[in-house]
Amino acid sequence: MTTKKQRRGYPFQPGSDQALSGRGWALVMAGCLSGFLALATVGAGVPGAAGHWLSVLLFLGLPLAGLRLAAGRGWSLMFPPPTGRDVWIGLAFAPAVLVASAIVALIVVRAGLTTANPVVGLLAGLKGWDLAVFVASTLPQLLGEELITLLPFLGLLALFHGRFRMGPKSAVICAWLISALLFGALHLSTYGWNPAQAVGVIGVARLVLTLPFLITRSVWSSTVTHVTHDWLLFGSMLLFGAA
Repeated sequence: MTTKKQRRGYPFQPGSDQALSGRGWALVMAGCLSGFLALATVGAGVPGAAGHWLSVLLFLGLPLAGLRLAAGRGWSLMFPPPTGRDVWIGLAFAPAVLVASAIVALIVVRAGLTTANPVVGLLAGLKGWDLAVFVASTLPQLLGEELITLLPFLGLLALFHGRFRMGPKSAVICAWLISALLFGALHLSTYGWNPAQAVGVIGVARLVLTLPFLITRSVWSSTVTHVTHDWLLFGSMLLFGAA
C-alpha cells in the first residue's frame, strides 16, 4: 500500500522546528541587503570580468551567509532536492512571465514612460567567449535574485501569519505582493529611477516568477522559470540585434 507524498511546507515558519527568531530574520535581511549592495557597487570598484564575477558571487553568497548564521544547518531547507515536478512547473511558467511582462510593458510604452534596458547595449557589445562568460554569470546572479525575493517573502509570511495572526492565505498574498514590490524597487537605479518600468513591469514579472515557488515550495522551480525567461530574452535581443 502506498501513501501520498507529504507536501513541502514553507521553511523557517513559526511553529516549525526550524522557525527563525526575530534576530535570525534580521540576519537574513542583512545578508540580502549586503548582497544587493555588493552587486551594485563592487563591479564599479573592481574593473573587468573579475569585478563582475566578484559582485555576482557576493550577491549570491552574502544572503546565504546570513541564512547560515540564522538557521545553522537548517539553511539547506531553502534548497530541497529538486524533482521533475519542480523543473516542469518552472519551465511551464516561463512563457507566462514573458506574456505578463509584455502586456505591462506595452502599456508603459504607450504611456511614454519607458527607459532603455542597459542589458540590450551590453549584449550588443559582447561576442564569442565574452558573451558566453556573461551568460554563465547570470546563473549565480539569478539564483541570488531568487534568494533576495524569496527570503524576504518568507520573513514577511512569518511576520503576518505568526506575529499578526493573519489567515494563511491572506498572509501569503500580502507577502507575495510586498516582496514583488520590493524586487521591482531594487531595479529603480537600473531603469533610471523610472517607477513605471521598475516597479510596474519588473514587479508584475516578479509576481509570476514567484508562483512556481508558491506551488512547489522549491527555490529550484522559480529559478528554472527565471533562468529560462531571461535566457529567452537574451536570445531574442541577440537575434533581433543580428537582424
